[in-house]
Amino acid sequence: MENTPFIKTIAPGVRLCAVQTDRFKTGCISFSMALPMDGNLAAKAILPYILHRSCKKYPDFSFLNGRLAELYGAALSAGVSKLGEAQLLSINLTSIDDRFALTGESIAQSSTELLLELIFDPDLVDGCFGEAAVQREKRLLIEKMESELNDKKAYALRRCEAIMCKGERYGLSKYGTKEEIEALTGETIFDAWQNMLKTAIIQIDIVGSGANESVADALIARFAKIERIPAEIQTLFVTMAAGTRREEEKLPVKQGKLVLGFRAGMEDALDEVTAAKVMTDIFGGGTYSKLFKNVREKMSLCYYCSARLNHLKGVIFVQSGIESDKAQLATDEILRQFESVKAGEIEDDDLKSSILSLCDHLRGIEDSPEDLAMWYTSQIIKPDITTPEQETEKIKLVTMEQVIAAANRVTLDTIYMLSGTAEEAETDEN
Repeated sequence: MENTPFIKTIAPGVRLCAVQTDRFKTGCISFSMALPMDGNLAAKAILPYILHRSCKKYPDFSFLNGRLAELYGAALSAGVSKLGEAQLLSINLTSIDDRFALTGESIAQSSTELLLELIFDPDLVDGCFGEAAVQREKRLLIEKMESELNDKKAYALRRCEAIMCKGERYGLSKYGTKEEIEALTGETIFDAWQNMLKTAIIQIDIVGSGANESVADALIARFAKIERIPAEIQTLFVTMAAGTRREEEKLPVKQGKLVLGFRAGMEDALDEVTAAKVMTDIFGGGTYSKLFKNVREKMSLCYYCSARLNHLKGVIFVQSGIESDKAQLATDEILRQFESVKAGEIEDDDLKSSILSLCDHLRGIEDSPEDLAMWYTSQIIKPDITTPEQETEKIKLVTMEQVIAAANRVTLDTIYMLSGTAEEAETDEN
């Protein structure tokens, strides 16, 4: 059964998306703030981490932890991601659902108020963020960046993105650079915070039985106190590759990582997007896909091989874990399998399996409050909200002809190979 969200405009560029449901034992509230991928990315990236640690009302961990305990053990988290060419900052709170509150209070209301305290009233020292907090968060953010080097699969993808999208904002790191982080001060972070409140595209996603219109009142009251001039967030779509770039990098790993970057031929995020999703899934999605059945299983050229469409940028990436000496064989076979999709060499059962799998995935989103909130958060820069059920109905209508047409719009842009130089295996081959 579809959970149609309640949508309300809170202020210019600020939207509430509330899914009222009693299906879950826990509730979830997410504050997401989208900003263009420009300027001081590091100053913006550090904001959700420093803001979710304390605020004026709860100035240190013990006070804030005490308040979370009063909310029946609520949990806070923060993160930074890329959404097209937007930098997405988020602060999330998960707690028990309102139905289980012992005295009948609204946990959703109290949780919303706590998040507003954290975001709007940080713990400042002499009008800016304190030195101790700044140094702590700078160190943690640098450690987070450096620790990602250990995930070679993710590292290879980021390198291919940076090479393929050089000169485009999508090629930038969501954290900024290490040098930018090291140069941050309490004043620069304070300026970034004020700019975020004034210009970010903001969406508050609430899932739970307490997700109703009454929560909107607290949001409206708080946002009414600030001037809002929402930024325009636009993503550059490159419809066709100018040529094919190749780059190889060597690191002390045993398993090589091969990433192929394609331009999907899309002019914007909605351009034949549903057909592109099904086409990409047939190419490199589940066990029915071309890459799994042929490159991985039949020819044993890789440990894994899959394709993913980022429709918010109009790009497709194929990721594969291989023996380094099989790079050319794997590349040739991946491209041969894609040519077979373009030629329409697709079984009817494979199309049916893909549609069924994608629909099952969409239905699974509604099994978790966090997944459901994330689904709506991912639409923060879109003018209209689509439910998982609405997306399912679109998927069901995709035809073989549309899949083939979508494939024939795709062009190969970049081939990136991370080759191993060490004899020993990696401790983590993810």
